Amino acid sequence: MIKVAIIAPPFTSIPAKKQGGTERVVEQTINGLYKKGHKITLYGAGKYSGPAKFVPIFKKTISDIKINPDKIEASRVLRLELAYLSTIMHEMIKKDGQFDVILNHARGGYLLLPITKFIKTPIVSVVHLPIFKEMEDFVSLYKKPNIISISNNQRKGFDKINYLATVYNGVDLSEFEFNPNPKDYFLTMGAMGGHKNPKDAIMAVKKVDAKLIMAGGKKREPYFSEEIMPLVDGKQIQYVGEVEGKQRIDLFKNAKALLFPIKWEEPFGLMMIEAMACGTPVIAYNRGSVPEVIKDKKTGFIVKNVSEMAKAIKNIDLINRLDCRNLVKNKFSVEKMVDNYELIIKKIIK
Repeated sequence: MIKVAIIAPPFTSIPAKKQGGTERVVEQTINGLYKKGHKITLYGAGKYSGPAKFVPIFKKTISDIKINPDKIEASRVLRLELAYLSTIMHEMIKKDGQFDVILNHARGGYLLLPITKFIKTPIVSVVHLPIFKEMEDFVSLYKKPNIISISNNQRKGFDKINYLATVYNGVDLSEFEFNPNPKDYFLTMGAMGGHKNPKDAIMAVKKVDAKLIMAGGKKREPYFSEEIMPLVDGKQIQYVGEVEGKQRIDLFKNAKALLFPIKWEEPFGLMMIEAMACGTPVIAYNRGSVPEVIKDKKTGFIVKNVSEMAKAIKNIDLINRLDCRNLVKNKFSVEKMVDNYELIIKKIIK
């Protein structure tokens, strides 16, 4: 039995009800390691339901803390996150020796590196967001920073870091029902911002007179109001807001394809494997981890622009939906992800 402390981000309770890809990965990692007989302690914010012992650093998640931007400084969310991480560091120093390893999923988790000089318990940090030069410069000061990337593309251009491994995110296939017979619509899901680029999905379906359902609650303004809402007619182009639970999975499994026209270097893109777990292929722009996640012309199409996305929409019936499910089963299952984390942990504490 290995005693593992897991650090979650402070933004969403676990299990995550709506958006919260990192929180879903944390939940699955906890459940998987627990099933393997390990003792898990979770440090997080808000509420938790599951087999781990829970230590709430904040009583409320940062998302649940009411912040009036007209009455407080613009940096309050950042300062709350720093207060959370500072408290985590205090706890890890105080509890040094009580755990065999600390598995850190906090989005600014590399900030914990300085305390590794003062504690015996090894810290393994999973990077869920893009790496940037200043972060690389800092992390590369450490010979063994124990950094895990979630795709190989995430490392691109940042070779100074001594990475521990790449561990792909995984999904629990039992939660995602396979559907060989989708309904007649395409889907986008995620933040309503320019980096996710739902506007190109709208333009693509309009070219071929297809129906699009858009789901997502993080509205980036003024992009959402100026670029997206004027194109929503409630019929061909529908916006359903943020979804959770059964509604979320139903949207995935009944879609003809997930459209993923991202404009940024997506570190992984959990929604791609959630869709494919249901048998739903993905049509995506060739950015970030997309070539590592999708098998072009096998589990979807990798395209360059609106015109190519529209062509792929017309050809979507060429994709065997069972191939999508099998790719997730063989490469992106929660069991494979947990096995990889366990293997790394055992090497670290040897």
